[in-house]
Amino acid sequence: MIRARKFARTCLTRVAIALRGPSRRWAKAQEHEVDYWTQHLGMDAEQRRARSDPERILQTYLMRLIHAAPGRPVEILDVGAGPLTFVGPKFPGHELRITAIDPNAAEYDRILTKLGITPPFRTRQGFAEDLASVVPMNFFDLVHSRNAIDHSKDPMRAIEQMVQAVKPGCVVFLNHYISEGRRNDYGGPHQWNLFPRDGRFLIDRPGLRAIDVGERLKDNADVSIGTGLHGPESFTATITRRS
Repeated sequence: MIRARKFARTCLTRVAIALRGPSRRWAKAQEHEVDYWTQHLGMDAEQRRARSDPERILQTYLMRLIHAAPGRPVEILDVGAGPLTFVGPKFPGHELRITAIDPNAAEYDRILTKLGITPPFRTRQGFAEDLASVVPMNFFDLVHSRNAIDHSKDPMRAIEQMVQAVKPGCVVFLNHYISEGRRNDYGGPHQWNLFPRDGRFLIDRPGLRAIDVGERLKDNADVSIGTGLHGPESFTATITRRS
């Protein structure tokens, strides 16, 4: 009986996403995001210390994606950063400046204030699908997003904006769980699926045929798929802008 009810609820959610579209259901889903971070930061003292440490070194796999002359400032954009960016704030040999963007920034500020946390780089209000309204285009040495774009209103639009935000020759780096919507029965913010197939990066949801990201970006970027940083249930996409 419980399994049947769960199946029925999932079917109804799929129909709602297909008929109404993710953007109309998005605002309600953000309650889950805020609740997650309230509990996560409130209960995990080690995570709070790590993410708020101003001396934390930029992850090696991100350093390797940045091509900057020694001593030159480096600009990173973290999209869907949450209350505390995952990106390490120190890059030896460079002044590192991180712009962290999230649509729930105001709510996250209240969480940080309550916990007495001062972030090295404070998250700013902004939507991934409308980056051009909050950050400069053709500006960043790296654009990063971790387990966030699948929670957006329109992941393909978000990726297109991220590609425009990075400088030509530089990289957009995505690290996501595979098909989060299907894995979570489309509950909470999980309305989309990002997944690799035969070396291609695809996006789909109920009511929408799969989008081939590489095909959509073929005129100005190259897409490659890699092993995920969260184990076999995840994947990475490295998108190098050509023009």
